[in-house]
Amino acid sequence: MSISAKIIMGILYPLFFCLIGYGIFVRKGHSLLKTKRDKKLRCLSQTLGHIVGINSMPIKKSSGGYKRCYFPIYEYEVNNEVIRAEYDAGTARCQFKIGDEVKIWYDSNSPDYSYMEGYKEDMSVAVGSLIAGYVCVFIGLFVGIFVLFN
Repeated sequence: MSISAKIIMGILYPLFFCLIGYGIFVRKGHSLLKTKRDKKLRCLSQTLGHIVGINSMPIKKSSGGYKRCYFPIYEYEVNNEVIRAEYDAGTARCQFKIGDEVKIWYDSNSPDYSYMEGYKEDMSVAVGSLIAGYVCVFIGLFVGIFVLFN
């Protein structure tokens, strides 16, 4: 392999892996974890709300077959305005029934920014994204070092 081909392979392949790993996976995982932490810090006012719906979608299991993932939809009232929200992160177990009363924490400066107390969202997507992203970055670095020094 010529020196220029070696340099191109030693730069382009690692760059590709690093961009995929960091650009997609790490950023998504970090964003999910940051949003959860941010809501706990910003949402200091509370009210009561109700579960008004539960969306679900099938998720393929690694062992074959499907399981369902549940996304609660809740409503609450702030300053005579009814606000409806749905979680982006679902759970494998349906934690609520339609009509359940739930405690809602919201940001008084932005009442539509909220979360439900007691909702145990599945953070495996965030953690899995971080792991997959860092694995891609390390593979990219390893490929780059391997190509450049062999």
